[in-house]
Amino acid sequence: MSIPLENLRTNTHQFNLPLKIIKLSGEDIEQYLHSQTTNNVLKLSSHSFQFNSILDLAGKIIASFVLCKESKEVFYILIAEQFTNSTIERIEKYHIAEEFELEEISEPASLIINDLTTDSGFTGTYFFENDKIVFHASKLNEEIPSELKLLTGVPELGIEVKMGDLINNTFFDELSVDYQKGCYPGQETVSKISTRRGAAYKPVLMIFESNNEIIGKIYKDKVKIGEIYSSCLIDKKRYAYTSLIRDYRIDKSNLNFEIEGGHYQADIHYYPFLKGDKSTLAIDLYDEAVRLFHQEEYEQAVLYFEKALVVKPDFEDAYESLGVLYGRLGEYQKAITLMEKLKEINPKCMMALTNLSLYHMKVGNIEVAEKFKADATFLNFEILGDEANTKRQQEELLQTKIADQKRREEMFLQVIEMDAEDAMANNRMGEIELERKNYEIAEKYFSQALISDQKYSVAYLGHGKSLYQQKKYAEAEEVLNKGISVASKKGDLMPANEMQLLLTKLLLAKD
Repeated sequence: MSIPLENLRTNTHQFNLPLKIIKLSGEDIEQYLHSQTTNNVLKLSSHSFQFNSILDLAGKIIASFVLCKESKEVFYILIAEQFTNSTIERIEKYHIAEEFELEEISEPASLIINDLTTDSGFTGTYFFENDKIVFHASKLNEEIPSELKLLTGVPELGIEVKMGDLINNTFFDELSVDYQKGCYPGQETVSKISTRRGAAYKPVLMIFESNNEIIGKIYKDKVKIGEIYSSCLIDKKRYAYTSLIRDYRIDKSNLNFEIEGGHYQADIHYYPFLKGDKSTLAIDLYDEAVRLFHQEEYEQAVLYFEKALVVKPDFEDAYESLGVLYGRLGEYQKAITLMEKLKEINPKCMMALTNLSLYHMKVGNIEVAEKFKADATFLNFEILGDEANTKRQQEELLQTKIADQKRREEMFLQVIEMDAEDAMANNRMGEIELERKNYEIAEKYFSQALISDQKYSVAYLGHGKSLYQQKKYAEAEEVLNKGISVASKKGDLMPANEMQLLLTKLLLAKD
């Protein structure tokens, strides 16, 4: 791997972006692009970018690209070179009376990940939330590591995604489709698929043991269930970008499969495996800072704490930890400044007041130190009072919950009295008894619900929970495995994923 994995998330890097640039300019271009593409162009700010796509009427991809906005009248499409001409042709096809022009730009583009500056360029989420795209005079030597694509799920048109693929079956569905915007070509098909069972195939990350590069169709029991489009070796494990059929697409499940005559066992993970939001980045930077702190690499720890605060300016733990670090180094004034900032963010932060008292004492500000000590004591009494109020409110909520349970119980028991086999009423009664921790009674209700309806996904989940709580692990495992299969085939992925998590917990409990 060209860059250590941990550095992909915590350091700034600039990579060559191997995409062709098409400039679109004119007074009608913003509205035209909005009407023809899957994402909401009107919400795109100046000097920012988004992923976007153009589809045919059947919801199949004609082009997927990065769209950069310079102003309401100037946009840039960044797309793989082999799709440049077809994309221009498609844009021109429905271009009748609108005022705009197209031209190809010869300048290279680059992607800066984890950029914390305010320099010129286009900002947005490519791999991570605070990435930036810039145009410049010469091509960079450093290429985007394959690890980034594999871990975040961001595909490349022509490799992980092909022209003519149904967009619902690709990760461009998540990246470039705004389901809240109005009509565009293919919108009706895309929405219908999304609101029904969802995509038949969808990309997931598979992790398994193999030293060899593996690409191609994968099978289970001689039936094709998916295809690996790209893979790489990370820390002695094979990470594969895989399009997988609905039945086996369960997060954190385990899959046995065959490819090219070989047999493998893989862990399945939903994308993105490596998260791209600012909060996650701030936590990653903070964790790296703490690690360096414990290794007494204080200068580097300070750098990472400061990066975390740039990404998340209200990060209380980072202020506190950096202040403590400065206190350990004897730089008490810096520590005081950070604790003042922490107190400003959270006036009820006990550690801010306690540390302010300590550090003012260290620099000889005795009166100030005593004041903060008194403030800390007063806050402690206030917190104790808040805890008492919280306890009282929790008791009130509990009584409200009990009353609601009783109301629902009476309603569902009336239904069962009229029809003892009603699946919905039995399932709801099972859920109520689960809440009450009456697991044996809950088990009976869920069992009846499944006798009445063998495809009732959430009843399998409730039945599995009731058995698990009674430590009937063998029975619970059987119910959960069957429930996962039923839910997957129906496209009920939320209960399927919950059952998979419970099954994993169950197997650990058995061991």
